[in-house]
Amino acid sequence: MLLLPPGPARALHKLGRLQRPQPAPQAPKESPRVNQVGIQYLSESLHRKVFPSTSTTEYLQPQHPELLSVAIEHLKHNDLYGKKTTITNPIEFAHVPALLGSSLDEHFHKIGTAVLQPYLAMAEKLFAPSSLVPPQPLQWVFQAGWTRYVPGKPPKLVEFPLESELVFDVEVMYQRSNYAVMATCASTEAWYGWVSPLLTNHAQDASYDNWEHLIPFDSLATPKLMVGYNVSYDRSRILEEYNIKQSQAFFLDGMALHVAVAGICSQQRPMWNKHKKNKSALEEEVEAASDSDFDRPSAASLLASELIDDPWLNKGSPNSLANVYKFHWGQDLDKSDRDFFSGLDPAQVVENFQKLMSYCAKDVEATFLVTKKLFPEFREKVPHPVSFGALRHMGSLILPTSTKWDSYIKTAEQVYQENREQVAQILRERAQELVRYIEHPDSKKPDQENDPWLRQLDWTLKLPRLKKDGTPVANNAYLTGYPEWYRDLFKTTTVDGVRKREMNISVRTRITPLLLRLKWEGYPLLWTNSAGWCFKVPLKDDIIDLMESKNYTRARLNEDDLKKYLPELRDEGNNYELFKIPHPDGPAKRTTSILSKGYLKFFEDGTLTSEYNYAQEILTLNNAASYWMGNRNRISTQFVVYSDANNDFGLKNNKEMGIILPKLCTMGTITRRATENTWLTASNAKKNRIGSELKSLIEAPKGYVFVGADVDSEELWIASLVGDSLFGMHGSTALGWMTLEGDKSEKTDLHSKTAEIMGISRGDAKVFNYGRIYGAGVKFATRLLKQCNSSLSDQEAEEIAMKLYAKTKGQSSKSTLLSGRLYHGGSESVMFNALEAIAHQENPRTPILGASITAALTSENLNKNEYLTSRINWAIQSSGVDYLHLLVVSMAYLIERYQIDARLAITVHDELRFLVKEEDKYKAALLLQISNLWTRAMFCEQLGIKELPQNCAFFSEVDVDHVLRKEVSLDCVTPSQPVPIAPGESLNILQLLERYGNESLSVDQVFRDYDNIPYQPREPVMNSLDSTLSTQARLAKIALQTSVDQREWRKNLGEYIKLVKGETEDDKSLVYTKNTQKARTNNSFKGTKKVSHDLSSTLTKNTRKDYKERKPLLVSTSSNRKRPRIMEEFDISSDGTEELKHHVKTTASATSRVKSSPDSPEGSTCKLTVKVGDFENVTAGVILVFVLVFLAFVAVTGVFVQKKLKAKKSNQRF
Repeated sequence: MLLLPPGPARALHKLGRLQRPQPAPQAPKESPRVNQVGIQYLSESLHRKVFPSTSTTEYLQPQHPELLSVAIEHLKHNDLYGKKTTITNPIEFAHVPALLGSSLDEHFHKIGTAVLQPYLAMAEKLFAPSSLVPPQPLQWVFQAGWTRYVPGKPPKLVEFPLESELVFDVEVMYQRSNYAVMATCASTEAWYGWVSPLLTNHAQDASYDNWEHLIPFDSLATPKLMVGYNVSYDRSRILEEYNIKQSQAFFLDGMALHVAVAGICSQQRPMWNKHKKNKSALEEEVEAASDSDFDRPSAASLLASELIDDPWLNKGSPNSLANVYKFHWGQDLDKSDRDFFSGLDPAQVVENFQKLMSYCAKDVEATFLVTKKLFPEFREKVPHPVSFGALRHMGSLILPTSTKWDSYIKTAEQVYQENREQVAQILRERAQELVRYIEHPDSKKPDQENDPWLRQLDWTLKLPRLKKDGTPVANNAYLTGYPEWYRDLFKTTTVDGVRKREMNISVRTRITPLLLRLKWEGYPLLWTNSAGWCFKVPLKDDIIDLMESKNYTRARLNEDDLKKYLPELRDEGNNYELFKIPHPDGPAKRTTSILSKGYLKFFEDGTLTSEYNYAQEILTLNNAASYWMGNRNRISTQFVVYSDANNDFGLKNNKEMGIILPKLCTMGTITRRATENTWLTASNAKKNRIGSELKSLIEAPKGYVFVGADVDSEELWIASLVGDSLFGMHGSTALGWMTLEGDKSEKTDLHSKTAEIMGISRGDAKVFNYGRIYGAGVKFATRLLKQCNSSLSDQEAEEIAMKLYAKTKGQSSKSTLLSGRLYHGGSESVMFNALEAIAHQENPRTPILGASITAALTSENLNKNEYLTSRINWAIQSSGVDYLHLLVVSMAYLIERYQIDARLAITVHDELRFLVKEEDKYKAALLLQISNLWTRAMFCEQLGIKELPQNCAFFSEVDVDHVLRKEVSLDCVTPSQPVPIAPGESLNILQLLERYGNESLSVDQVFRDYDNIPYQPREPVMNSLDSTLSTQARLAKIALQTSVDQREWRKNLGEYIKLVKGETEDDKSLVYTKNTQKARTNNSFKGTKKVSHDLSSTLTKNTRKDYKERKPLLVSTSSNRKRPRIMEEFDISSDGTEELKHHVKTTASATSRVKSSPDSPEGSTCKLTVKVGDFENVTAGVILVFVLVFLAFVAVTGVFVQKKLKAKKSNQRF
């Protein structure tokens, strides 16, 4: 360990550490607290604040010393134990407020509950079982603004809806404007309709064209629950949301609730669509008798087969309102009238006003019914108040900008068009050069027959149509006399009503590589339909061997291509071989676009060349345009509202300010991650990418700044902590140690280790590491490695990938005493076993806040397809969402407590930014550090380690900036933004503490009665793993996972068997004793008379439950396949596995019989078949019966339908 003396701190890597030398801190008041593997913990004073019930010295006496020994050996095996760790002076942080309770769980329960109010009570009122919305109005009033409709009363004009709980929907003519033209909303008391002044004025004067009208709801000061479907879209049309102050509205998204409760993952969607198609086919079979074909398998049987293989098909659906309404209520939702809003003429909407208001109201009714059903299910599946409370703030994001936004769009588009024109001009000139001989006979004619590129073009000339006298007709085809390849470049366009033909050529045009005379490895390119772009080389052994040594794949042409290109490959006695241009996704894919940015590196290293210098220039220009090309539509259609005389956004002297409300779904994936298609995927500014300065256009208004941070290696830390938690100590697994203390300068961090194994850069290694942790396998690593090093063969890449997985994930072994496979011997084996154990639970929950997985991915609804990768990915990413929610709720509590002017602006997974009054910027930065401290500590507490490493307790840096960007030092210069942006400020925890010293944060007030918020301690989720094992058995299982080879595995397995077998024998003895005693009690005699007594029939319900819970731990002897399996899997040799040998011998028969008690009736035998087997057979039998009954039902239904259809046909004949 390295103890840093007082003085400048050494610059450390980003994972929760300082990133630059710091001013000399004060002399330490206490010694560093360092655990047994070199990980420094919080100072004593901070420890007491976040873990008040745990002693500061408890970590020195581990509860299970044997685990410490296992951990040390594991770290030694991975060459980490004894490596240098960085020890700094303990951080004293006097500003951290006391917890609200005796634990972090109680603390977060109370602040989460407080954040929920009054909105939770409002939701419970709106979605009470007896609540309903009134019937729709029969007639809607065509007047501007809000009209209130109460049953039995005349419609009344109001300023805004009067109730606090509302379900609403807006409609937009999106081809004309982003502003709404109509809206409806409903409470349990009344309906409301809003009509834009645009419509009423346009009905009177067709020239009226002012669309800019926002919808008032009076939510700036009055708490309101606003329920919608994909509600962020509707929120962006509400007047009160365009204000620097956060409104009092809670936008509850019915779509987000559905995704969290019954959403499906991307891998399930294709199968769901297929199932939906088969359901539609079944409906058509019943409806259309004349089209039925009874000789083929019916749709009913297909549906039955699908549901047996994949029961989840009836447990989830995609996210559209129509799909979700059908799924939850079994009724179709007619969406055909929405086509009226895709038009350009408001008169169409005015003419169909009644129909369209009713259409909008039907969506409100559907949203109410769906959300009413989902809300209690969501609260049950995601029960922690923090998980619900965070949604209020995440649903109220704001992105301030300025009138620079319009200039940005204009400039980026102009630079982009200039770029495209430059590329097109080069290509046009090259194409025109090849046909110049037609108009200028004195020009040189290209060698069409011998040139390897030009002879691939269609040089057939378009001949003129002639009159009988041999003169051309008046209207000959366009470009008559020119070759077909050239004519195909011209397209007809209409500009201002005038049709004209223009050459349309770009880097995506198929013939462009031929015009540029591109070569691969010095050989001409050749296009084939079946193999994509290839290159042909002479059929000579040395050349073929060279190409194969570089792992190029020979092209396999289909029959048509073979006939077409045979003359090309057998040319005048010269034979050639075709090799495929490598595709980034592997040799099975065709390369169809060789001028994309992925091939720029091949131009740079000389693999891809051209006879023209401008070929690489074209590729560079195309690379520069790629960002704007892919994002221009999403960016240019952003809805920006600018301040004006009617709405100054609550600010003075900000006339140029604009606001964008991001269309974010607070839980858009099954992991509950937020989704949004522009801002959550926006890249950082790059000097060679047009328009990539997008994020920097988000500017804090005058007097405000952005304060935010990125959570350092959030999901990697969570995964490593899950593994460490089994040992009860930070850094006890290789992954945990590398995450906390790995140093890239020492090559002890995870990314450096992976880079060394795979022979790639550290940057590329990050992709491998995160992909693996999210559940990706060897196939993924092999494909990715080929992209990093195209010279590797498939076999070499696979071997390297397997080596990586052997060193990280470890070996996979099975035993009949384990519930499934177990990884062992790798640096990440313990973590992966824990994640798979979570994923395989009956109802998987996140370890921290206890959020359950969506119904479509629970084990009871999976059969043929397990979707294990998605479930492991869920365990990590959903835990990352828990982390974000804890941060958001912590900040909400602290902002209120310390009365600072701040609100959440945006979150991007592990990154969050707050919009803060400039005078409060450092205070907000300090509160953000406190929030991170609490959140990290909460994770540790719930995972059973009441300690927190100092080097990850705080954000490595908190950014204070006036624009939105990844790092405060980025100047955001791009081809479309040449002016550097001034840097912001970045502060670590020491710098922040130096600014404040011992000074109070001031205005420390508690505005709520937290003491009266009830709290019930909950059992940590991780305690449910291996809950049926004794402590000693659990310790043995952990040691088993660190086994580095099969010899050590067998030895540790023997120890594990000894412990598990001892427990189960005790349990069986207890059960037998209880039941034989019961038999004696039930018989009034003693002696030799015996009564048949089957133990299985007298097991109590509780005992049966115990047996079922222990099922994964026992060897089932009800089937004779189990015993040989042990013999096959493990080599029972003289390596000390005596207990394993004994176990095999003692399970030599499928059924054990216990001699009857002397007190039992004569002749009785007590059959002690291991009950797990009995229960397995019973369960299998029940399932089989269920399947047979179901199939019988389908068959009967089919017969009934056929009879009905035959009867229908018979009636039609008569």
